[in-house]
Amino acid sequence: MSVLPDSRIERIEWFEQRLAAWVANATDIGLTPAQVTQLQTEIAAARVAYNAAQQARDDSRSATVAFYDAEGEMSADGRDLIKTIKAFAETSDDPNVYVLANVPPPADPEPQGAPGTPTDIQTRLNSIGQLEITWKATDAAPSSGAYFEIQRRLNGEASFTLRGTAGAKTFTDNTIPLGTSQATYVITPKRGELTGVPSQQFTVQFGVNIPGPGGESSGEGGLTLAA
Repeated sequence: MSVLPDSRIERIEWFEQRLAAWVANATDIGLTPAQVTQLQTEIAAARVAYNAAQQARDDSRSATVAFYDAEGEMSADGRDLIKTIKAFAETSDDPNVYVLANVPPPADPEPQGAPGTPTDIQTRLNSIGQLEITWKATDAAPSSGAYFEIQRRLNGEASFTLRGTAGAKTFTDNTIPLGTSQATYVITPKRGELTGVPSQQFTVQFGVNIPGPGGESSGEGGLTLAA
């Protein structure tokens, strides 16, 4: 087990606490006066160096705080001046302002991609027989130029036809012929010339076949959505 403490300052204090006894009893504890005198000089030097190091740390902390304050004030004022330069360049419509100020001009905005794929599609018939369709999609705010094409294929038709477009994520199909048994839809996200990944096709069935008393179909039922 070590006699001396682990930390440097504790070792200085340990020797300081015993120095007087070692000076007074050098020969009685097996030391020479010269050895004790040398240690006394080293203890004093270690204490002076420790105090200087502590003062340097305190000075460094104070200097760091002063540096941070000065840099913060400079950056705040500098940012305001940069804003003024950019505003002047914009209002004067003069790109040379950026050259003279050695300030980079604003970067061109990155073009947006197509909106996200429509998901969580919901349908319902309103009171006058129109089909209301709602869905969710990411990056599809109308203000960003996003819109959706809604295509429909009725039972018996070979291909889809465009029924309309929607900026918001909702569409009402008011062109379903009376007596239609089912309709299949697909919603395609668009932005300008960009086309996103369409939704899965989903089929809306109007009514279900309910066997009558003799087993024949009555044709009665409700609205069913199938992917």
